[in-house]
Amino acid sequence: MENEPDDFIGRIAEIELDESAAIIIEQVDDEITLAIASIVGVHFQVTADQALELSRALAVAAENAANFRAAADT
Repeated sequence: MENEPDDFIGRIAEIELDESAAIIIEQVDDEITLAIASIVGVHFQVTADQALELSRALAVAAENAANFRAAADT
């Protein structure tokens, strides 16, 4: 059974930052919600384009950090 466009609902990811904070990503249809959960929570919605831009920016930062770490190890 294939997913239909209206089947996209629920939690996509929960990324634990430390013992007291996490980033939660949820999706209901075309609405994407990012929540920074900690003692004080912050919730905001982003568009699909903004989510892609955020994803790309995080991927670039992760690659840069890995390259820096690899260079420091040599």
